[in-house]
Amino acid sequence: MAGLLTCRRFRGMMKTSRAGDDARGRGKILNIYLIGYRGAGKTAVGRCLSAALGRPFCDMDEELSRRCAGTIREFVGRHGWPAFRGEEKALLQEMARQGGWVISTGGGVVLDAENVSAMRGSGRVVWLRAAATTLRERLQADEGTPDNRPALSASIPLDEEIRSALSERTPLYRQAMDFSVATDGRPVEEICRIISEFLDAPAPTRSASGL
Repeated sequence: MAGLLTCRRFRGMMKTSRAGDDARGRGKILNIYLIGYRGAGKTAVGRCLSAALGRPFCDMDEELSRRCAGTIREFVGRHGWPAFRGEEKALLQEMARQGGWVISTGGGVVLDAENVSAMRGSGRVVWLRAAATTLRERLQADEGTPDNRPALSASIPLDEEIRSALSERTPLYRQAMDFSVATDGRPVEEICRIISEFLDAPAPTRSASGL
């Protein structure tokens, strides 16, 4: 996927989004939440949107690693996934009380219905989706995967983990989203443009569909 240099070129073409002005009708500036499985492109797209819109950016996994003074793999190894989900939920609730952020969420954030309610109550939720083969290729190519995107189970192959997790989470992503974008084969600036067009659309034309 294209890097931030391309995003800087894109920034000059991108309109300021109007979708941040109503916060579900309460006058608060909306957050933009990016959801999707690990490897879908949330961090790269989030940084691009942040630069293009002039908004602060939060990668939740990176922020959790900073707060825990270690990698996600280390935290999960010491405390387990339930403890990590608790820390993730606390951070999401903190971000939901703020406004105007671009937020890259963890792949499992939708497993908690209260997380979904917090996102939908404080922002627009964009699902970045990709085929299982695309996700596998990206995860295998990313040297940071073992530490920053630890396997849900060390006992099953990556392909099987992805298929199993997508089977469980796809309906949850679909229920949580306002809009979705397929990231397979698309450069970051194109994905940002698609999301921007959704955010700029008048409210009656918004739909829970995607490209």
